[in-house]
Amino acid sequence: MHVLLSRQDMLQAVQRCQNIVERRHTIPILSNILLHADDNTLHFSATDLEVGIQTSSSATVKKSGSVTVSARKLFEVIKELDTEADVELEVADGFVALKSGRSRFRLATLAAEEFPEMQHDEEGINIELDGADLAAMIAATSFAMSSDETRKYLTGTLFEVDKQGHLCLAATDGHRLALTRVRLQQNARAGQCIVPRKAVSEIRKLSEEVAGQVTLRMGDRQVSLLAGDHHLSSKLIDARFPNYGDVIPKSNPHAAVVERLALDQVLRRTMIVANEFTHDVRLQINGGEMQVSAHNTEQEKANESIAIEYSGPDIEIGFNARYIRDVLGALKSDVVTISLKDGLSPVLIKQDMDSAEYYVIMPMRI
Repeated sequence: MHVLLSRQDMLQAVQRCQNIVERRHTIPILSNILLHADDNTLHFSATDLEVGIQTSSSATVKKSGSVTVSARKLFEVIKELDTEADVELEVADGFVALKSGRSRFRLATLAAEEFPEMQHDEEGINIELDGADLAAMIAATSFAMSSDETRKYLTGTLFEVDKQGHLCLAATDGHRLALTRVRLQQNARAGQCIVPRKAVSEIRKLSEEVAGQVTLRMGDRQVSLLAGDHHLSSKLIDARFPNYGDVIPKSNPHAAVVERLALDQVLRRTMIVANEFTHDVRLQINGGEMQVSAHNTEQEKANESIAIEYSGPDIEIGFNARYIRDVLGALKSDVVTISLKDGLSPVLIKQDMDSAEYYVIMPMRI
């Protein structure tokens, strides 16, 4: 293999692959990137056996061929090279020689034949949508994924096409639920899958980087994303996601409207004296005011009030303040609506009553 290509193009491709590669892996070949040169294109592939990516860059191919090289070392080398000089790669005697400007490197390789073949579902639900919309949907929900590996089905995000023609994304850790939906512009059969955390993160990154439409394919065993020259695929979490429709409160008649940033600032200050693990705060809602308070075992206290629009009965309720702040950070509106029933029932937080984003938080006993 002997190729010449732009340093910037190669850096972007290698960086994208390096996000997939595990730094410490018991299988040495999985720490490498597969490079394959043909037809004036250099193809890059990386996988951890769960998530895989394939991308490519235009190149002058003097000799076609394939090889694998350490993802970490290749990235560190390319990153430090002269930004104006092209990169030349040539494979010989079990090494890849890299030249750029006055820089010369020789990196060890492993045989391309040892690199695992990436599998793709031939059939599935194909969805085309704007990459920015998909990235925004993931940003609005992914923070609610669980980190508890004992409940694997909660460590990913549900991707669902419902019978009404919406793409729905939902995530929950058992204490909160984040849900958003967008109407699709094409017909697609209903179906759902649970996408693992790492793949969710990479789908978001790719969707943000690529201008225009992306194609999401939801198969029986895999989910994949086609975004520009990138093809990301991932195994699914083989489990059943909780019925999120049962979690969304149907009868929370009392609505408090509050300025989003102002509430976030009050919570941030109050949390200073809250329990550092549970972040518990008490909200006391009456009339046109919300009192936010917290205390800890050292008898330290914090209390602050904020103006709200509210005409319901007095309600006192406790929450993990971090959960509320995560929701406030995901929303972009000036105000949010907090719908309540009483001091013991879940609350529903939305941008407004017509919003496609739903956030449900379970209360705490304080």
